[in-house]
Amino acid sequence: MKITIKALMELAVIVHNHSGIVLTKDKAYLIKDRLQPLMEEYGLSSFEDLISRAKGSSQLINHIVDRMTTNETSFFRDKRPFVLLKEKLLPDWQATRKKNCNQLNIWSCACSTGQEVYSIAITLMEYFKTSLSSHHVKIKATDISDSAIVKASRGLYSNYEVSRGLDAAQLKKYFTWEDPHWKIKDELRSMAYFEKMNLLRPEIEYGKFDIIFCRNVAIYFSRTDRQRLFQSLFACLNDNGALIIGATETLFDINEQLKRVDCGGMAYYCHK
Repeated sequence: MKITIKALMELAVIVHNHSGIVLTKDKAYLIKDRLQPLMEEYGLSSFEDLISRAKGSSQLINHIVDRMTTNETSFFRDKRPFVLLKEKLLPDWQATRKKNCNQLNIWSCACSTGQEVYSIAITLMEYFKTSLSSHHVKIKATDISDSAIVKASRGLYSNYEVSRGLDAAQLKKYFTWEDPHWKIKDELRSMAYFEKMNLLRPEIEYGKFDIIFCRNVAIYFSRTDRQRLFQSLFACLNDNGALIIGATETLFDINEQLKRVDCGGMAYYCHK
């Protein structure tokens, strides 16, 4: 099925307005591959029909955005952020927190299908060990994809999914087998709460956080939207908090209020 430049640009506007994701002309193949199955589900014969229907259907727009969202992820993806969390950020949080304050707030900005969230939870379990129950830990997990949020909140994963990043000991300790899936144990699941969120909506109440994971999100945004995003994240980062972004990302010339801290080949950002 062919897609015209006009239809491609109209779809790009729809996706950008509702997610911040920038789709350029060279992404025509991606739009076709991801949206043609959706068109078949709705009985639509052209991309023009899809656009026309979407203008009167917020549900269809959500489905379009959902299909165009990249949900490539795995447990402990690029292991370095979780080593940083365990060896640097958690000890620093313990050293700088206010006396008798055991509230630890973490945010996974683009949690996808939950692997990052549960990797954080496992890291917390392995760091605090038996003392975890004496801390009040909350992991806020957000994503723009409806289907990703649903899957993440269920905490059910296939053999293939758990084979990507988890070792046998972690699988045995933190998951239970419920044929045909592995289920994250309740003690880890209870640390997280899940919300659908468009990170670029200005009316959103973000909250205040000690540690924020926002990895491989802003690479899909325009420079202006990246500036808006990191300004919002700066505003909700606690004074001694840390922001972790993707390994290939930088805040150079994006947000001058945050400084980069290098730590043994790993890096994070914090208030200047």
